[in-house]
Amino acid sequence: MTELASISAIATALPEHRLDPERTSDLLCRVFPRLRTVSLQPVTRYSVEPPDQLLRARAVGEAMRLYQRHAPRLAAEACAAALAAAGIAADEIDVVISTSCTGYLCPALDVRLVAGLGMRDDVVRIPLTELGCSGGMTALGLAQRHLEGHPSERVLVVAVELCSLSFQPDDRSIDNLIASMVFGDGAAAAVLTASAPRPGGLELVSTSRRLLPDSAGRLGFDLRDDGFHVVLDPHLPAVIGDRLADAVSGFWTGDAPRFHAVHAGGPRIFDAVERSLHLGEGALASSRRVFDSVGNLSSASILYCLDALPETWGDGLALAFGPGVTVEMARVRRCQG
Repeated sequence: MTELASISAIATALPEHRLDPERTSDLLCRVFPRLRTVSLQPVTRYSVEPPDQLLRARAVGEAMRLYQRHAPRLAAEACAAALAAAGIAADEIDVVISTSCTGYLCPALDVRLVAGLGMRDDVVRIPLTELGCSGGMTALGLAQRHLEGHPSERVLVVAVELCSLSFQPDDRSIDNLIASMVFGDGAAAAVLTASAPRPGGLELVSTSRRLLPDSAGRLGFDLRDDGFHVVLDPHLPAVIGDRLADAVSGFWTGDAPRFHAVHAGGPRIFDAVERSLHLGEGALASSRRVFDSVGNLSSASILYCLDALPETWGDGLALAFGPGVTVEMARVRRCQG
């Protein structure tokens, strides 16, 4: 019998600097003066550095030093909160799966978490990178697969992204502008076991993924001498809208999903999902609220969206999109106590 992966707890962590839409607009107009004549729609986000430092040009080395300073701290905060909520001690964790695409550490982030949280020195460590916004869902899928083979073990998943460190003040591209309006910093963690979920809790029933053909250049990072440059093809929502239904139909069987969680990619992504899957008004309300309150947190977004789901019973569909273009899918179940 296939073991289900119970999500014992999800916890999130945001940095201390809050960027409301008005502050974001003011900052961006310093780089894109013509924006003062158009209507902007940035969202509230959080950053690890003070707002007046966000527009500075940074060499790759400086950006990575800032990542090394802030990412482990945020990740540890989310992990400690998730462990406490699950009632599981750090030294009871058997596997830690970490994911991030906005910075590079070697030794990896998980080494710092083992020491900082007090995990065992024989814990299995699986660091994931280069997965972009789909990384959090990929990590959950790997956790489920591990628990199928090792049902007595406990898995800690953590996603942390510092998107603000990738801003390029000399890059006047639309990609850089859009990224500057929607991406934020934050971390999220989840504890998974093969035990029965708590009353009202979530469990992963199954996961799958699809690579959309001829889409590899539409989403990702372009690494240049001065750091990461965001690649956001303006046709990405249309590509998702045109091809998502086929990907989902090959995965989902049975009755229609009772609820949906879609990683907080932005209004055009939400609209494309609703159009492709013929969803009714309000189907993505909780995911839209996550986007409005913290922006797109890349790999951490899906964990925020799962945590924000209303207590609707039954099976739901969770989606995340990343470079590839990758569609990550999961059947998530909330059972009555």
